[in-house]
Amino acid sequence: METFRTEEEQVEAIKRWWQENGKSTVFGIALALAIVFGWKGWQGHVKDQGAEASAIFDNLMIADAAVQRDGTSRNTAEHLANTLKDQYGNLSYGQFAALYKAKYAVQDGEYDAAASELEWVLDQGPEPVLMAQTQLRLAQVRFALDDYAAALALLEDVASSGYAAQAAELRGDILFAQGDKPGALSAYQQAKVLAREQEVPSNNALLDLKISDLSVAATTEKGTN
Repeated sequence: METFRTEEEQVEAIKRWWQENGKSTVFGIALALAIVFGWKGWQGHVKDQGAEASAIFDNLMIADAAVQRDGTSRNTAEHLANTLKDQYGNLSYGQFAALYKAKYAVQDGEYDAAASELEWVLDQGPEPVLMAQTQLRLAQVRFALDDYAAALALLEDVASSGYAAQAAELRGDILFAQGDKPGALSAYQQAKVLAREQEVPSNNALLDLKISDLSVAATTEKGTN
């Protein structure tokens, strides 16, 4: 700061500085406050949105439980899922709602519609865990549509996620469908190893059956040759 010889000079200097910069300084402070209060207002809006979306999502899960139990409340579940996706698509609730819509489409055999819902979720840039889950489901749908190349490409991204075991098993299914039994067996065995490495390994009897059948077939072929 500039050094002044007298207190009077300091006062005059302050007056000049205020005349030159005072308005812009006040405007800057006002703008900063507007941003702060605007941000707090937006946070409050998001919080309110989250509460509303959470309540709708809770009702969706209740309705979906009824759908899975006895087929009732399907219309209610679809209505709630549509509401969440349309009104809260920027939140995870809306993205999960699209997963429910995809599930119902698969149950109806409408795989193209299911793929559209899952691709929409990926376009939203979801959190990594939801991203991997969606990619795995989309790979399953692509497999159902016999689009093996697209399914395998999606599984490459899932291989390093918490769904690695499921991805390996699905890769085995695809390779088996393509006639690559040795490749399928290798993928199934990898899935078994990855499942053991999980914190809570699942008892996958179907995977064990796939490995057993292909192992027996491979041994039989070797004996024949």
